[in-house]
Amino acid sequence: MGFADDHQWSQRHLSHYVEGDLSHRARSRLDRHARDCAECGRGLRAMRALARLVRGLDGLAPVRAPGTIFDRIRPAGAGGSPAPQTV
Repeated sequence: MGFADDHQWSQRHLSHYVEGDLSHRARSRLDRHARDCAECGRGLRAMRALARLVRGLDGLAPVRAPGTIFDRIRPAGAGGSPAPQTV
């Protein structure tokens, strides 16, 4: 397998790597490739950072949408056009 094959494979498996869903052999393959590929190295660091952020959300209270948010949305078949949006 060449660099391009490893690159495509690594791109598809970054999240599996971070989640711990890869075998030892597959993790080693991605580790080797990420050492030589700046793009995959950055992708791996970004996935790890995202995983840390998501884990940090566990203790937070849920965020509720404002009660009026659905006033702006109308189904296409409801007989009217969407309400104008203000910016």
